[in-house]
Amino acid sequence: MESNIKVTFWLNMTKKNAQNQTPIYVRVWYNYEHFTKSTGLSTKLSDWDKKAQRIKGNTEAVNTQNNQLDAIKVRIFQIISQLTVSGKPFNIMTIKKYLDGNDASQVTLMRLMDEQLKEMQKLVNKDYEKSTIIKYNNTRLRLQQYLRYKYKRSDIYLYELNHAFISDWIIFLKNKYENSTTTCYKHYQRLTRVLKKAISYGYMEKYPFPDYKIRMPKKRIEYLMQEEIDKIEQTDFKVARLNTIRDIFIFCCYSGMAYAEVEALTPQCVTIGIDGDLWLNIIRKKTKKHYQVPILPKALEIIKKYKSHPLCIKKNRLLPVTSNVKFNAYLKEIADIAGIKVN
Repeated sequence: MESNIKVTFWLNMTKKNAQNQTPIYVRVWYNYEHFTKSTGLSTKLSDWDKKAQRIKGNTEAVNTQNNQLDAIKVRIFQIISQLTVSGKPFNIMTIKKYLDGNDASQVTLMRLMDEQLKEMQKLVNKDYEKSTIIKYNNTRLRLQQYLRYKYKRSDIYLYELNHAFISDWIIFLKNKYENSTTTCYKHYQRLTRVLKKAISYGYMEKYPFPDYKIRMPKKRIEYLMQEEIDKIEQTDFKVARLNTIRDIFIFCCYSGMAYAEVEALTPQCVTIGIDGDLWLNIIRKKTKKHYQVPILPKALEIIKKYKSHPLCIKKNRLLPVTSNVKFNAYLKEIADIAGIKVN
């Protein structure tokens, strides 16, 4: 076991204080992973023995500090030994939590959600969209509201989570906030993702809701017939904003792209394919997969029509797409005027 463990002490030169004291940090390696943590001790650079990883001198104060360093090292080995004997899976983060005095049994749901949100904020526009973070924030809010309503508490330990917790939370969402089954499923899905990450961090031994399932209602897929698309395309709505939204919607129909993807299209997304024709090349927002589609004649007409539009020039966009809220509102107007009954 010891061959996998390495504990070293070092001076963190970036943290030197006004008294010219440099804090002593500990670095723990286990199975090729590591963490660093302040020991709470500090010393002058000239008093530090880098090779021995101890403070020089033989005074009572120096001996006390060196004894504290020894105690920290012993504590780390004790933690790893206890975790190994227990037979439970653990990793470097488990060791750190025990060393901090916050072992897995003390981790709470709100703390877990906060850690998830903090991680997502660091990766905004890289691994996570802002809209996704807003949704996780909303799930956290609904969980805290449920805890106050059901348990008269602001938090709950992970080991307290069980079938009754998740079942009653879904009922709470439906009764208190009139959430649909689909919305409840999305909240449940986000919570499940966070809990499974907690298991991988060693905070939990197993998933707390193995037998719980949300039965999703079968959704009737609605789509437009060709004559309905033609009707929308050929209608002059007499208002510039509606005609623009009509064109963008028709472009979506002939490109197979969602609103968020069309909104993000730039002139650089237009490329020449191996067939010599124009193609659109993008990374799909939801799946993050590469997507290529030939630009059909009607879609190309729309691109050319808005090439010099002020909004396209200002934002370097292929089309003058408005906000999602306005886009949906204007689409409803278009459907009403064109006599289209499909939502």
